[in-house]
Amino acid sequence: MAISYFPKAQATYCPYLLQVKSIPKVCLLCLLLFLLSLASYGQNSLTLSTQIIHSKIEVKDNWSPPTAVHRKDVLDGTAKGYGASLNYAFKLPFLIRDPRVRLTLGAGYFKQRFELGRPFDYNSQVYIVYYTDQYSYHCWQWSLGMAYSFALGKKYSLAGSLTYSWLNSFRQEYTPASWLIENPTQTNHKKLDFGNMAKLEIGVSRSLGSRLSLGVHAVVPLYTRWRNDEIFRDDPSEFSRPKFSIGSALSITYHLKKNHKL
Repeated sequence: MAISYFPKAQATYCPYLLQVKSIPKVCLLCLLLFLLSLASYGQNSLTLSTQIIHSKIEVKDNWSPPTAVHRKDVLDGTAKGYGASLNYAFKLPFLIRDPRVRLTLGAGYFKQRFELGRPFDYNSQVYIVYYTDQYSYHCWQWSLGMAYSFALGKKYSLAGSLTYSWLNSFRQEYTPASWLIENPTQTNHKKLDFGNMAKLEIGVSRSLGSRLSLGVHAVVPLYTRWRNDEIFRDDPSEFSRPKFSIGSALSITYHLKKNHKL
């Protein structure tokens, strides 16, 4: 917490942040694919996956005035994203001929946490500048992708997937830095179209019987973007991207019975 003599920023209403235009279209597309999968035949499966992704980040300091002491135009920090999702993999024979390739639909929870010190618009009656050294976005995650599996023997197989995800935040938390006085975490409940992520997963899975298999995967984010937050005086119509990201995932898969061809 640091004392400042310029006025505290007033929160402004931004209708764009409250709109989640892409989700209805995504849900309709996923529903259509799911209905088509019911008419398919082949070995469908359900996978419960947990993942963690580490990132290096840089953000602009849009708060401090140019004459501020020790001002930095760019702030460095780290980010950690983790969550769990349930994915349904299925084959559409009229669309994909290769029996090792599946389409995937997924839904789950994802928390994106940032760790760097920066000033923000803390909800307080005391007109000083507050700093946060960690803030988080709790999100629903929707995904669509393609998975590939190649047998390496009776029990092991090489598994890979390419997935595109939509992140929609329903809860945001900003923890003030407790340098002098400890202040409670500020929690907002805005509905934000928070970001998107395309990632490649490559790993090995081991069969645990006729129905179950366990997998370990490396996660390589190919494309990530997060919406800027007006609480930091950023432009919410723009996005920021990490400098570098890498992660890992664990999964357990239940293989369903073969469906009869209709």
